[in-house]
Amino acid sequence: MAQNIPDNLRIRVVTNSIIIAEELRIKDNISVIFLGGEMDNKGNCYDAFAIDMIKHLRFDKCFITSAFISSNFGLSIQKSQAISFWNALIDSSKETIGLYPTEKIGFESVVSICPAKRLNKLITDWDASEENLSEFDEQGIEIIVVEEA
Repeated sequence: MAQNIPDNLRIRVVTNSIIIAEELRIKDNISVIFLGGEMDNKGNCYDAFAIDMIKHLRFDKCFITSAFISSNFGLSIQKSQAISFWNALIDSSKETIGLYPTEKIGFESVVSICPAKRLNKLITDWDASEENLSEFDEQGIEIIVVEEA
């Protein structure tokens, strides 16, 4: 997603990913705040240092994804260490937008981050099941389907 940000859009991006920060720092139209702390082997920081930084920030929009999302179990991941991080991020955001391709919708991982209804919007692709999407719509989540190019 980061590489698709238009050059004429001036924004500030806050990320816990060293990979995303590195990709964005070379763009003149993007200001980057990196949430530091102890980094995992994928280049992400989820620890108390990153959470403390989040508590000092307010976000207009938060784009989030996780291992899976279901209408019953919500947003879910495989390891519990990131739960507090993701909830702090959602708590600090005016609008939370879930980015979920078809293969992540309707499934559950081991640990729930939060209920799906904490999302304001869910963006997915054209292959997503109408049945799954209607369950999110019933929870008041705006559904945005990206059409096939």
